[in-house]
Amino acid sequence: MIPELARRALLLTAGMAGLAATAAAQPADKPVKIMDRYAAALAANDVEGLVSLYTSNGVFVRDEMKPVVGREALRAAYKEVFATLKVSLSFTVQEVEMVGDIAWLRSTSAGKVKVLATGKEYSDAYNEVVVFRLEGGSWKIRTYIYASSKADSAQPPR
Repeated sequence: MIPELARRALLLTAGMAGLAATAAAQPADKPVKIMDRYAAALAANDVEGLVSLYTSNGVFVRDEMKPVVGREALRAAYKEVFATLKVSLSFTVQEVEMVGDIAWLRSTSAGKVKVLATGKEYSDAYNEVVVFRLEGGSWKIRTYIYASSKADSAQPPR
């Protein structure tokens, strides 16, 4: 018979191996590919494409507005963005971590923003933290947070 302490050590080792196998089975490139899809949908003004990347209770947070929570609110927020701006950004992922059904990444983005009312175009850059969750077997954005990476984060007049 295995002594109790040895049995517990074996169970702990088996559990840790199971967690490692789960993490290994979920390659970190999945959240990176979602960011590629996000950039493409953003450039195409594809509201439904963007909303489909989020969990059912997804959250979008930017520095100049209240958090947007849930697919209907996300849909309305992206429609509002596209009614006033044309945005084209590319993302550079700085780091990704995944554990079980949760992942997060930190990225930077840079590109052009055009104010539709004035026709003015400017370069902008941002820092992002994005939290992902497995939902229905697919990785989805659970929370997307970004802010300007400029030292003076005051946005140009829109």
